[in-house]
Amino acid sequence: MRLFTAICFDDETKNALFSAEKEAEKLSSGNFTKKENLHLTLVFIGETDRKDDIEKAISKIDFPSFDFKISGTGTFEKGIFWAGISENEKLKELYKTVFEKLREIGFEPEEREFVPHITLARKFRPKEDFSFFETEKLLPEKPIRAKRISLMKSERIGGELKYTEIYYKELL
Repeated sequence: MRLFTAICFDDETKNALFSAEKEAEKLSSGNFTKKENLHLTLVFIGETDRKDDIEKAISKIDFPSFDFKISGTGTFEKGIFWAGISENEKLKELYKTVFEKLREIGFEPEEREFVPHITLARKFRPKEDFSFFETEKLLPEKPIRAKRISLMKSERIGGELKYTEIYYKELL
C-alpha cells in the first residue's frame, strides 16, 4: 500500500478549496485535485505492508487539537499549484511528532523541509491573464480545526487517484 499521514477537512473547507480550484481552472490547465481528495499531508510514508505497525505508532500520539489558517496560493517547480498555510508552530510540532513516531518503528521518511500546503493541481500551467488574487478570494477565511491525524491510502482506481482514510487518531 502507498500510505501517508494527513489532516483531512470537513465538507465546508473542501467546498471552499474546490471553489478556488474551479476559479483557477478557468484561466489555466492542469490535473486538478478532486474535491474528496483535498487534504493537508503531514508525513509521506510510501509503499509498505506495515499498516498495523503504523497504526500502533499513530495511536500512541497524544497531541492537542489546534487551529490553523489557509492563506495564499502559489506554485512549486514541477507544476504544483497549492494553497498555503499560515505560519503555525503547533502544525510543525505535530509534523515532528508523527515523523519521530514513524522513525521509532523503523521508517525513514523523507527528510525535507516541512512546507505545509494543500495541492490544488499538478502539471499546472496558468494562462497569461491568470490571477492568484481571484483564486485566493475563495479560500476559507475562518481557521480550520485540526481534530485528528489520518492514515491515508493512495491508489489508482479506474485511472483516477483516490485517497482513502484507513485509520485515524483523534487529537486531544
